[in-house]
Amino acid sequence: MAGYAMFCPLLPLLFISNKFYRTCTDALFTFWQFYPTVLLELLCGCEIQVSGDAIQTDETSLIVMNHRTRTDWNFLWPTMYHSISGSGKFKFATKFVLKDVIRHIPGPGWVMQLACFVYIKRCWGLDKLTLGKAIDYFSELGYKYSLLVFPEGTDFTDSTKAKSDNFARKNGLESYDFVLHPRTTGFVFLAKKMLEKKALDAVYDVTLVYPDLVPQNEAILLKGNFPKLVKVHLARYPSAVLPKTEAGLCDFLQKRWLDKERTLREYHSTTQFLHGRILKSENRWELLLALFFWTLLPFFVTYLLCVYWWYRFVILGHTVFLIIVNVTMGGFQNFEIWWYHLRRKN
Repeated sequence: MAGYAMFCPLLPLLFISNKFYRTCTDALFTFWQFYPTVLLELLCGCEIQVSGDAIQTDETSLIVMNHRTRTDWNFLWPTMYHSISGSGKFKFATKFVLKDVIRHIPGPGWVMQLACFVYIKRCWGLDKLTLGKAIDYFSELGYKYSLLVFPEGTDFTDSTKAKSDNFARKNGLESYDFVLHPRTTGFVFLAKKMLEKKALDAVYDVTLVYPDLVPQNEAILLKGNFPKLVKVHLARYPSAVLPKTEAGLCDFLQKRWLDKERTLREYHSTTQFLHGRILKSENRWELLLALFFWTLLPFFVTYLLCVYWWYRFVILGHTVFLIIVNVTMGGFQNFEIWWYHLRRKN
């Protein structure tokens, strides 16, 4: 919640400039991403080995990744920290497409609304509009970002694998042992729309594997059981090589998942993973600064709340406003987009 409190004083910036507000909140959220990175690597003893193609800050990219466990996102922050390269890294945003229920979680869900993550309801008629509005907004702001989607739609478990196998049988496809068959509709829509708006520079195919302990759910991590090693590989596909039709993009994604299944199958048989350039940020001072800042922040915020009435008013007012737009408009991210279009009309 202390992190949420840092976002509250930034709200007036939105009424001055959407792009400036987005830049400031992206920078704050990116700096927060350093914190789980340093906690995992330095305090939890979890090594994140990242290889392949770096994500460039002067490009807009769409990222697809296998969803092995419910806790994958914990290991995505350090992956992004090590793989993003270029000037302006400190404010380069990585946004997720998430289930709508997550936005209601006090603290994390609120912050991700303020960071303009995209929430979907698993109803394509509504989700198509939501995704379209988000892409239009980001494109009109004219800034670079990466958007991450999990085409499988859920994590890999016995029950979800059974559903995936059933889908494969009905459609004459191969049954997979290490990934789920991807749902292509969302990816195809996003890629095609971004290509049409000339707002997609590359697609990154991310493959993640846990060599030792598989943290299937949050309870495992809360007990202090973290994998000692996580391997992640990024493969870049520039927009020039991407298909331009819906059928072509659908086939492209299915081929990536077939390759991913074969890669993981080989890894579990031989322990040989994908090869590529090692991606690792050596700026340890950034992580130490994040560790110091975010660890002390709760104490500083508590002090401000206890001493200054105006700060209590700012936090309370922002929270009430956030709850109202969360109920009436489906989240702060929708209010932000609505406000942008309202200003343009006037």
